[in-house]
Amino acid sequence: MDETAGNTDGWVVARVAALERANRRLWTGLAVLGMTLLSVCLAGIFFVSTVELPAGTATSAGETRGGNVVANDVTVRGALRVVDDAGRNVVWIGRESKPGGAASGAGQAVIGLFAGAAGAAPQQTIRLATSALGSALSLSTPDGADSASVFAGGSGVSLELRRGEISHVLSERAVGAQEPRAAATESRRAETTERRRSEAPLAATPATGEAARGTRVDLSDPVLQPLGNGFYVGRLSLSDQGGVLRVSGRLVNVTSVDQLRAEFRLSVAGRELPFSVGRIAAGDSADFAVELPSANTAALRDARMRWVRSTVSYLAN
Repeated sequence: MDETAGNTDGWVVARVAALERANRRLWTGLAVLGMTLLSVCLAGIFFVSTVELPAGTATSAGETRGGNVVANDVTVRGALRVVDDAGRNVVWIGRESKPGGAASGAGQAVIGLFAGAAGAAPQQTIRLATSALGSALSLSTPDGADSASVFAGGSGVSLELRRGEISHVLSERAVGAQEPRAAATESRRAETTERRRSEAPLAATPATGEAARGTRVDLSDPVLQPLGNGFYVGRLSLSDQGGVLRVSGRLVNVTSVDQLRAEFRLSVAGRELPFSVGRIAAGDSADFAVELPSANTAALRDARMRWVRSTVSYLAN
């Protein structure tokens, strides 16, 4: 009986000793964990208090407030684009390179505003461009069918109104040249007030082969060149307007009747481009301008022009 009680007391003592050792290990682990967390916190506080962002990082580049960037001065190399949620252009500001891969620094400085229905390619409806040849402002409908363009350069100022493929051009040089002739025109009209004027449609005789394309003209030669049917073309010149080749010149009417709503065709680079002139008085001339597609020098040399139809105004007894 005493031996059994002694064994029980020994087992209890051993068990208590084992529990005390386990308790000491637990407290030792907790102490180590606490020291580790304390060290990490102290290291973080030290890093925040001693490490700073490079001076001027926030002030020179700007600061962000609710998704908006506020800056005193922003420099952008290349182009600046503003796009919608679908990634389509809304505003484009940059320098366009010239056709043929010229350096970007030699191209036109352009500001373009785009519009278009959802799901469709955006159309540039407002374009402001400047180059060594001058500056241009173009306004067009969202579908690009109609436009009004103003060009100012070394050759003067002109306004082009385009509806589809038909264009009308007004220039300050043409207006200035017509002013001295206004008195003479009014005088002729006063002399013929008692005589009635008549109008009649007139069309060119149908032709075949090369003749159907018209008379060959040199787009870079400003001298008068015959077109046939009483018309000449002169002061021809090529220019780069808004990155598009533009041919302009004057049509001369050597007939004795006024030509109204005169229609012409310019064939170049495999395309036939129609244009019209509202009125060319007898023995007078009028400006015109046509935009050309991209073409090489050889294609431009093979340009042809012809008169198609018009309405003649003449005096009838």
